[in-house]
Amino acid sequence: MKLPGLFRKERTTIQAADAQDHAERLLAESLRMLGQVCSKVADAIEAQRLSRQGYSHNTYLRRTDGDEDDRVKKA
Repeated sequence: MKLPGLFRKERTTIQAADAQDHAERLLAESLRMLGQVCSKVADAIEAQRLSRQGYSHNTYLRRTDGDEDDRVKKA
């Protein structure tokens, strides 16, 4: 006795699970890629902001907000 309906349902269930798995992988990969793009855009915006303030791209930044506090503590 053959039960073609049962086997067909299993295949569609497996295919549906594979399709859902594929869609979830694509979504996760797309979100990771979007995160990388956002990070690079944020870095570019920050570099522009710093260059407008007179800092070049490859120099170390110096804090200026704590200088007065350091002088008071040392005295």
